[in-house]
Amino acid sequence: MNPSFPLISLQPVVNTRHVWVALSLQTEPVADAEALGRIFCEFGLYDALDGMPCVVSTGGMPPADLSDFIPAQDTILRLPVASCVSGSAALARLKADGFRLIADGLPADGAQLPAEISGFALDCTAVSCQPRSPWQSQRPSSGGPRLATGVDTRDALVRSHEAGFEWFSGNYALQAVPATTTATAASSPASSVLIRLLALVSLDAPGRDIESALKQDPNIAYQLLKLVNSVAFALTQKINSFGQALQLLGRRQLQRWLQLLLYAGPAGGDASPLLPRAALRAALLEALLLQDGGQNNHGDALDAAFMTGMFSLLDIMLARPLADVVAPLNLAGDVTAALLRREGRLGVLLDVVTAAERSPAELSAALAAAGIEPVAWAKALTSASHWAIQVSHQAA
Repeated sequence: MNPSFPLISLQPVVNTRHVWVALSLQTEPVADAEALGRIFCEFGLYDALDGMPCVVSTGGMPPADLSDFIPAQDTILRLPVASCVSGSAALARLKADGFRLIADGLPADGAQLPAEISGFALDCTAVSCQPRSPWQSQRPSSGGPRLATGVDTRDALVRSHEAGFEWFSGNYALQAVPATTTATAASSPASSVLIRLLALVSLDAPGRDIESALKQDPNIAYQLLKLVNSVAFALTQKINSFGQALQLLGRRQLQRWLQLLLYAGPAGGDASPLLPRAALRAALLEALLLQDGGQNNHGDALDAAFMTGMFSLLDIMLARPLADVVAPLNLAGDVTAALLRREGRLGVLLDVVTAAERSPAELSAALAAAGIEPVAWAKALTSASHWAIQVSHQAA
């Protein structure tokens, strides 16, 4: 693998309602200004963000001309606390260029952060996230954000929220749902209806049968029309009936929205933390397979990749073994093999996507095994993030 381009990761930053409020960009090794410019401009990260802030970990004080390479608007630079304490002139320059600045960590001995620093990020696993902890004496001039990182469990999410953090990043959404919630999800009539609908679509059932099944659950009706009317479809007219949805979308796109709805929360509640994660996995597998080209670059294979990513979190969502969940769905053999045994090209790509959620070292090894270069990975990840961001916002 060519080591000349850094390995990038994009992790969602969420608020207390699980809605994505920023993406956190980290690179290994730390990217220089030119590489950052390629990520934001050539690979399309700035457009993919669509106005959402991006928290960029710098690893040190950035160069004076950073704003010549990446847009300062909506970019939050996460600076090592040592650079924040010692670089007042450089901080003033970055702020004047339009960047927002947060400290990665806090100064020792209770010292206050410089006025140019608008917030800070703290690792939940390394510091106390309890109320009245020493870090709460910090009062950045603009009032935030306070970002808790390493939020990998639901308990850590609750503790960091109670301690006063407003933004959270970590893999808590990928952990098992509490028993009381999973029991409800596993027995949910809506889940049963959706699984039946997906089976009908995959079996190419008559439209009247699909429409009849759709009408069995008012929440599914509401969520389907809301998603279809608001996310990534430049439709000239609003869809207001199931028959119209079938006619305008076609079965391929309807199938994708039904897959999404398996993760949607009830109307009026908090956003589902798993919904945009599943959307990201689905879009990322599709983008990676598309880069393979050749015989893989056709509709059925891309649909299989999308479905593999989308269904890969259903065991967490429904608190059931994945084999039991997918059994009635009549999935293609390559999708089943990838989901249950990580076999075939889709299994290899799913390994890449899940490794990216764990650590740079595991991602590097998985990319090497898959024969994917860091540049190709960066392009696929930025493309997939765009759709996941839209899904998070519109499904909130």
